[in-house]
Amino acid sequence: MTAWFLQRMEGNVQTEVGPLRPSELLAMVRKGEIKPETRLRKNDSAWFPASDVGGLFEAAVRQEVQYYCPSCGIRISQPPRTCPRCLRDIGRGEAREVKPEKLTADIALSSEPEEHKESKQSVQNWLQKKVAGKQKK
Repeated sequence: MTAWFLQRMEGNVQTEVGPLRPSELLAMVRKGEIKPETRLRKNDSAWFPASDVGGLFEAAVRQEVQYYCPSCGIRISQPPRTCPRCLRDIGRGEAREVKPEKLTADIALSSEPEEHKESKQSVQNWLQKKVAGKQKK
């Protein structure tokens, strides 16, 4: 199993958090606790920025689907599976799916470097002015 570790600076003290499962790492990105510049390592590798983990921030902006047993209502992992509480066998289409409406952190923007955000915004402003100018003619 892959174990992830992250570095945190608390004042002048650097601490190491982990081992973390991939799902825990993804949850921390969704909460905004891990930013692109956060230092990570996988197992015993060297430290690297979180932005180097391919697909991490993209996966965090995808909606997480949660599944619930149709009989007893507890949260379960993705079907097909047997409910651990009521022991009902649940097929793929039987579980109730709940998709969250909005993520708490704006992860897509936080993964962009600050200078890219500013240049992207200035290009958008320029384009809006250009389109507005053509509409007036």
